[in-house]
Amino acid sequence: MTKQTTLVDHERMIANIVACYKTADDDQRAGGMVWYSKAQCAAYDIAAKYDIAVYLVVAVIAALSPNNKWSRNVINADALIGAFLRGDGIDSVKVSTYHKMKQKAWDILAARPDYDTAKTMLKGQKITSFFCDIMGEFNVTIDGHARNIAYAEKVGLTDDRSNIGKLEYRALQAAYEEAARQLGLMPYQLQAITWRVWRDRWGIT
Repeated sequence: MTKQTTLVDHERMIANIVACYKTADDDQRAGGMVWYSKAQCAAYDIAAKYDIAVYLVVAVIAALSPNNKWSRNVINADALIGAFLRGDGIDSVKVSTYHKMKQKAWDILAARPDYDTAKTMLKGQKITSFFCDIMGEFNVTIDGHARNIAYAEKVGLTDDRSNIGKLEYRALQAAYEEAARQLGLMPYQLQAITWRVWRDRWGIT
C-alpha cells in the first residue's frame, strides 16, 4: 500500500479481487492455475525452434505484449525472432502492438544481453512483471484488466484512466498479494484466474 492509497481504497480493491475470484468456475480456476507455466512452455518451443535462450524469447514476448492478444503475442514473437535471425529488416515483420515495442524487442535481440540485462532493457513495469512471471520469478502482473478487476469497473485500455503510474501499480500489486494470501493462492495465480473470469465476462479474446 502506498502513501496515496488509503486503507479504505486498499480494502475495497482486495474485496473486489476476491469477489471476482469467487465467481470463477472450475475451468477458469484450472486454466488460471497453469496459465504462466503454459506460457513458459510456448516460449521454450520458440527457443528450441531457433536455438536461442528462452529468456530472450520471453523478453521479446513481454516487449510485444502491450494491448496485444496472447495468441497474437506468441505469433508476433516467433515472427520477429525468425526475421531477426534470418537477417531480414525490422520492417519486414508486422506485429499487433506499438512500433516502439517492436523496436524494443528487436533491440533486445540485437544486444544479446544476459538475463538481468534483458530484464532491465524491458523497463516498463507491466512488461517487466510479465517477463518475471513467465520465467518463474513469480510476483503479479498488473495490466489494464487487472486494474479494472480491482476497481470493479470496465475502462477501455486506451482510456487515460488505464495508464497506471508507479505508485498505483505498487498499490494494485499489494492488493492482489493480500487477496491471494487470504485465498491461499500465489498472486500470479490469482491474477491469471481473475483475468480469465474478466475476459469471459466481457467477451475479451
